Amino acid sequence: MEDFVINITSASDRKVIGNLSLDGIRYSRENSNSPANVVPTVLAKTMHDRRRSDKIAKNDLTRGQNRVSPRNRTVCPPTTSGSLQFSYDNTADRAPEVAVTAASMPDLMRVRVNPVIEPIFSPKNWRKLCSVVGVHPHIIGCLSEKFKISRLTAIQEATFMPLMEGRNALVRAQTGSGKTLAYAVPLLTRLINVEPPVSRCNGPLALVVLPTRELATQTYEVFQVLCKSCVRIVPGLIIGGTRRKTQKASLRKGINIVIGTPQRILDHILRTASLDLSRLQWLVIDEADRLLEMGFERDVRRILEYIKDLDLRNEQMSESKGDIQTVLLSATLTSGVEKLAGLTLTNPVQCLARGPLSSPNGTNPGTETTISSTDADRDQFAMPAGLRHFILVVPWKLRLVSLAAFILLKCQYHKNGGKLVVFMATQDCVDFHYRLFKTVLCPDDEEYLIPAHASRLSLFRLHGSMEHSDRESVFRTYSLSKSGILLTTDVASRGLDLASVSWVVMYHVTGGAVDYVHRVGRTARAGGHGKAVLFLNSDELGYVDVLRAVAGVNFEQLSLPDLLQTSLYHICNTKRRGDNKAPSCSTVEESTSRFSNLFVDAVTEDPVLNPLAETAYTSFLRAYASFSGELRQFFTFKRLHLGHVARAFGLMATPKAIASRVTGRIRGLKQGGRLAKSRSQKRQPDEDDSEIAKHLAPKRRPEVMGFDRPLPQNHVKVIKPVDIARRNMLAEYGL
Repeated sequence: MEDFVINITSASDRKVIGNLSLDGIRYSRENSNSPANVVPTVLAKTMHDRRRSDKIAKNDLTRGQNRVSPRNRTVCPPTTSGSLQFSYDNTADRAPEVAVTAASMPDLMRVRVNPVIEPIFSPKNWRKLCSVVGVHPHIIGCLSEKFKISRLTAIQEATFMPLMEGRNALVRAQTGSGKTLAYAVPLLTRLINVEPPVSRCNGPLALVVLPTRELATQTYEVFQVLCKSCVRIVPGLIIGGTRRKTQKASLRKGINIVIGTPQRILDHILRTASLDLSRLQWLVIDEADRLLEMGFERDVRRILEYIKDLDLRNEQMSESKGDIQTVLLSATLTSGVEKLAGLTLTNPVQCLARGPLSSPNGTNPGTETTISSTDADRDQFAMPAGLRHFILVVPWKLRLVSLAAFILLKCQYHKNGGKLVVFMATQDCVDFHYRLFKTVLCPDDEEYLIPAHASRLSLFRLHGSMEHSDRESVFRTYSLSKSGILLTTDVASRGLDLASVSWVVMYHVTGGAVDYVHRVGRTARAGGHGKAVLFLNSDELGYVDVLRAVAGVNFEQLSLPDLLQTSLYHICNTKRRGDNKAPSCSTVEESTSRFSNLFVDAVTEDPVLNPLAETAYTSFLRAYASFSGELRQFFTFKRLHLGHVARAFGLMATPKAIASRVTGRIRGLKQGGRLAKSRSQKRQPDEDDSEIAKHLAPKRRPEVMGFDRPLPQNHVKVIKPVDIARRNMLAEYGL
């Protein structure tokens, strides 16, 4: 059943197609066989009994929207089509109706664009390939039994024959379209057909390079399952965070398919004699655009130079083993990817997944073309057809309670529970929100009793500074869970296959259209359906124009007042253990204020949470100040109300006092000698124990300064915004 959305304004005719009322909420669909999802009612008091104490101003709830008074509004009939069914009998029991007008969001919903939609599945069947091109029957059985797939995707059809013929290829397809199997099946098929048969003693015959540990682990698990059809071929994982001694032992024992991250692979190339790439036949560089963005271009170049030197030595010694087949995969075709392709690929073909909606000449899904991309082709982004995009315009002082209300609505009070991925700007923000929501929304001691129909929230966090074992445990647990909220940074925005994610929440914006496309790609994977919501302030709405123009995204708008109805329901139906009844609350404004005070009290009273909030606040401001290029005009630091932003972190102190305390803590730790490692040293690359990482590690960041106090004149150094952005990104990934 489709996950319900409250008060969505249609992008085409600007009519309100759904409202959330206080007297009853019921989900239903026309021509649906599923029973209605009845949510228990919230009984509200009359308008005359509203209490004015401790209330948030109504204009904050309707910022950027025009409220329509009950006296002048047009009464709409109950809506049942794909949304909520409502009763309009009693004005006092009903939430104020909000209509979004053209004046509030100019040109955001009025102009429609045609997104680039690539087909997902091909009509061809894997079993037919068994007799046509000689795919081993064990691999076909593995695909049907272990992966539960029988049909090829469009990109798998496009790449299969070129790779089986031994051609170099540049593969571009949307995220979640099956790119891993697109090269894994041909690679394994060709290795199975090698004569004499491949065994461990042959050493590495294929090298797969990926940007992050999680993506490398995920790819390794795919190869592990496929290699069960041929036990003679052995895959191996070479990533940071694990002991080099263990990896050396695996290399000495014999690995045929090496899968790893660039720096750890380069580390073993230079320091491990048992890693012999002289017989290498396959080189796969996956998520090439992300490798370049993360600063791995230098390491990839050194790996390529080493492999080329080996080829030259083999030629001089008359030990020809044939050319290395190279495959470069990327979800976006940027100029940097094309440059890398020029260095690695010889006479390549470009493999695309095309269909009638994305191909002007009407080619069939899964076509192979030579590389001749133009700027227009390079800037095209393919979006999943089953993905819907929403925007929530919310002022900074209400952003925290809006996120909490959204999580409660889509997870705790949803019939089957929801699965959300929430993207945040920095690691400190993830740590703070994780502990805050653990304390307020899902306390472990079960001090608060929730309604019987509600479900307990499951919170997860994932970022680059976590220990490798913790990151792996979170990734596995969340992937297997049916519901839960994953708070993460951009470390989870590329390639990770997180099953059954229903919503992607962009709580903080950190980049342009490319980053947006990859973030929302965590849902609606492999032809499925999903939704994404973007949190923006009213001053940042120009970012929507960028996404619409570059990525072809059409947005629908969520109503903030109707979303905050969840806080009223939560306050009125959550009570402490031992209390006879829940606190009484009559208005959305009052419940929102009480809900906000829960977070403020938690931050104020918790001696651990308060420093986390202040550190997260300052780290977010640094990230916000690092926008460059065309995004800087939409995300301008000078336009931020620092006090309202502090409220979004549960802080009531002034920004000056917060900055002073954060600076004082850092200086005190350094003077006392208790800071063994600085923040930048903790965020190490994958190869924290390698000599290469020590030479490539960036310099430590300067001390955090107060926002009202400039550096001394003799220490002022002009830094370009693009350098700040790159530095923050590298720090995020521990480089």
